[in-house]
Amino acid sequence: MIINATKKAKSMHARRNPNLSVTATAYAQLSPSVTSASFLSPTAASRRSLLSPSGPLSPSLPSLIPRHGKKQPSSGKSRSIQRVLAGIICSLIALYLIIHHLFTPRPQPTGDVDSDYEMVGAGALPDVPTAVVVQDARGNARWTVSIPPKADFPLRPDQYQEICHQSMELSKQLQQEARMGPIMKRMLSYYAKDQSYLDVQEAVEQGLLPASQHEGRPHGFVDDVDIAAAKNAPINGLAVCDRSLTYVMETQDAGFGSTLLRMWMSYGLAMKEKRAFFVDDTRWPYGRFSTYFTPPPSPGCLPPPTSHMVPCPHSARHIVVSGATVRQTFGHAFTEEFEDARKMRVQRQHRIFGLLRTGYEALFKLRSDDASYVTNRAETLYAPVAQDGGINVGMHVRHGDKHPYEYQYQKDYIPLDRYIDTAREQSKKKAALIVASDDPSVYESPEFTTFNPPANRAQDRIVLATKRALEAAQGKKNPWIDEVTGWEGGFYRDIFFSLGQPVGNANDVDSLDNNEKLPESALRLRELVGRAYLMDLAVLAQADRVVCTVSSIGCRILAVMFGWDRAIIKGEWVNVDGQFEWKGIVW
Repeated sequence: MIINATKKAKSMHARRNPNLSVTATAYAQLSPSVTSASFLSPTAASRRSLLSPSGPLSPSLPSLIPRHGKKQPSSGKSRSIQRVLAGIICSLIALYLIIHHLFTPRPQPTGDVDSDYEMVGAGALPDVPTAVVVQDARGNARWTVSIPPKADFPLRPDQYQEICHQSMELSKQLQQEARMGPIMKRMLSYYAKDQSYLDVQEAVEQGLLPASQHEGRPHGFVDDVDIAAAKNAPINGLAVCDRSLTYVMETQDAGFGSTLLRMWMSYGLAMKEKRAFFVDDTRWPYGRFSTYFTPPPSPGCLPPPTSHMVPCPHSARHIVVSGATVRQTFGHAFTEEFEDARKMRVQRQHRIFGLLRTGYEALFKLRSDDASYVTNRAETLYAPVAQDGGINVGMHVRHGDKHPYEYQYQKDYIPLDRYIDTAREQSKKKAALIVASDDPSVYESPEFTTFNPPANRAQDRIVLATKRALEAAQGKKNPWIDEVTGWEGGFYRDIFFSLGQPVGNANDVDSLDNNEKLPESALRLRELVGRAYLMDLAVLAQADRVVCTVSSIGCRILAVMFGWDRAIIKGEWVNVDGQFEWKGIVW
């Protein structure tokens, strides 16, 4: 038996009717483990009573009110006998109903039930990804996730979100039906197993979900080092991974840093849980993983069928993590599991920091030409200062659409003077400033140009320029170009998504398809922005100190690149955005 949990829409199957009154006939179609009206209508909180099919008519009870309205004399003894007989008869009726309920065969549902969820036959699974309730080999109601074998991978973000929402609802209801209240409390633990969940692989083995023919690696999976070394030749003899975590790089967040942090955390978590790790870049706004990095480590096994990769629950054999599901994977339960409750403040974050560091060490391998440039650039900037007995202080200045946490600057930016003063406080030695910023005007600010010695850019391989700089470099005005557009004020989401695309106003940006059918020229511009960001971080990470604002993801990434001992214990990573401390993924 399968119960579809999809919410009703034009192409969906669920039906909502909070005023539904479930009859015994409809109820008889449910399995013995799913026997409450609250399952069919979770909005009707008062319908918690156990329902059962109607039994035979009970024998007539002695009339307690005489006919014709005449009052008959009664005694205490007769009343006692009547109460005993009534009690015996009620007990017999209750016993009959229980036996009838337990041993009467239940017909398989074949049609709709006018409720929150639609029940369909085993041969009529929904043609859309959804959470469903099935009857396992033991006759127990369990929930699982049905993803049609022919569905595109990855699913759309809203589909992943909806599956997780459905999963929570079905899990809650099934546990309520089984009267597993204490277990529900324990389910708050990150690694507590949901006893009502049936893994997709087990559901397939029991014939409850269709088998999926393994078709190798999905098209959008990033090639690992073994595949790259084999020059894309097929790798034979590998078994399907027993457990895996796939990070889908698709996100509605225009920032590169959020993808990095989530991917590193996902990798660290996969290694901790002994899962194979895969990356999918099918619809990443920045293009292909290989444009920026060398291939990731090989898992040594093959990915499972895409219909086995689900966003929820975390205990599933093969899970998917993306920007759409990051709250489910790295939410409150994750924080409670991995924070050290015995420590105070930032020290509580040690294990979370460790997961990110594991991901950084494995995945932050820049493409060869950019990596060579970073090595040479760092040597050129840092070596002379170190030989002269000074220290190199890296500065990451984030402007654009990211504002500080500190209250008085929440609608502005941290003054550059604070960066300078903090750099001077780091050492009595001579300090050299190395600056990276999303705002090109920062490099020309008096605070940095009059510093002794003047501050240097972290990298100059890819430079984001202001309109004034572009016009100056262009020289004579081109009559065929109406206006030169520069990178003004820093990184803004709408500016990023409009790069290379024909937009006239802000409303046009909202209508853009940010991940699909992107013009080649627009993708090239996005790639330049991404590579500049990565090289900035890579050069700053080799400084002796770094000063930045913790409200910026780039700043938190720099702490991970410095490492726990340097950044947190020795204090070589310094935040100038109020008294806030480093924290992993901030929602």
